[in-house]
Order: sequence, then structure tokens, then C-alpha cells
Amino acid sequence: MTFNHTFNLPGLDLQAICDGNPDHHSAIVVLHGLHCYKEKQQAELERLSTAGYFALAVDAPHHGVRSDGAMDIFRNLNGIERYHFMLASVLQHASEVAGLVEELRKKFEKVAVMGISMGGHTVFALLRYASRPDLLAPFLATPDFRTRDLDFRLPLSPLEQIGPADHIDEVFPAPLFMVTAGSDSVVNPAPAREFYKRLQPLYKSNPELLEYHEYPESDHLMRPQDWYDGWHHFISRLRRDGF
Repeated sequence: MTFNHTFNLPGLDLQAICDGNPDHHSAIVVLHGLHCYKEKQQAELERLSTAGYFALAVDAPHHGVRSDGAMDIFRNLNGIERYHFMLASVLQHASEVAGLVEELRKKFEKVAVMGISMGGHTVFALLRYASRPDLLAPFLATPDFRTRDLDFRLPLSPLEQIGPADHIDEVFPAPLFMVTAGSDSVVNPAPAREFYKRLQPLYKSNPELLEYHEYPESDHLMRPQDWYDGWHHFISRLRRDGF
């Protein structure tokens, strides 16, 4: 059964929807995608609680209970303006989630963060933090924050250059679990695939920390069988890592 809880972070009261036993020794944070909100992840929270975990979801900036009209502005933007708006939201959310992880560690032995689409971008951004979750699981996201898919090329902004793909030597030994859709028409899977290949030599001493699953036939809205398979592997990874 789900319940609500507010985490009082420095300068921010972050509302969460939770499921599972809060006395479990670990916590799994689920981050939603663009134009979504935390309650939309209830099925994922229930899947995790059924597997024996305590899970929670929070709203990204400008989403859900944090709606402030900014997404109405976002809808009227185009191209690079839309991208930079989203990226700024991702980086703000990453800072908040990093604070949430620190708060959760006061009670829980281990904390994992998984995110879907924009939430996955936020998980990738957490790789730039010194204090990282005990497992990072970006689904349907890219570690490359450069606007490579745009038809025109302005000089790179500082925001575009802080993704983990541009700072790959900082990533190891972060425990990382990635899922992409090979036919994704929203988030190009190629940068995540290349990121995984570049990371493999760096993880040679601990290859079990690095995991990548790509589903060639799935688009951004993944085929149900692929989505469930990805979650099966994710829960297996949680068990293997002692969550």
C-alpha cells in the first residue's frame, strides 16, 4: 500500500509517494520522465515492494505537485531552447536527489536511484557527484548532454559539457545499470551504447559493477515484454548487490 512522506531537505521540502516496508535496510528511488509525475510510477513502486523493497518516487522540478506554469512555457519553446530548459531541470533535480540520497542514508544502509527518460538523465547527472547512490540505473536516457541531434550547431553551453560522457574518467567505480531501446525515436541510444563500450576497459577490475541492456526492437515507449525484461534484470541486480 502506498503512502505519502515529506523529506525535509535543506531549503526544500520534497514530497514523496512510497511503497513497501520503510524498515527495510535499503531504499530505491524512482524518477519519472518529462511531462509525468511521481504517481505515474506507482506500478514500478508496487513492482519493487512486491519484490521486497522499500521504494519511493518524487516529482521533478515543475512537475506534479511542483507545477508552477513552467511546463506551459516549455511547450511553446523549440529546438535548442526546449533542450536547455529540460537540461536545466535535470541538473536542478540531480542536486535535489543527491540531497535526498544523503538524507536516506541516515536511515538506510543502501540507496539506489533509477530513472526513466528525463529521470534517467538525472541519474546520469548523479555520476558527477562525489557522494553517489549505491546503484545508478538510468533507463532510456543519454550520458551525453551535448545537443548532437539538432540540425544546427551553436557553441556548446557549459550545461552541455557536464554530462558523464564528457568526464568518463570520473565514473568508475560507480555501480551502473543501463537500459536503452535500440529503436528509440526520442532518445538516441547510440551515446549510451558508446558510453558502455568506453567504460568497459575502466571497469576491467570490477566488471560486475557495469551492466548494459539494449532492446533493439523497442521504441521510447518500450514493448511490454522488453520493459518487463529490463525490470527483471534490474531487480536481479538489486538482489545481487545486497539491496
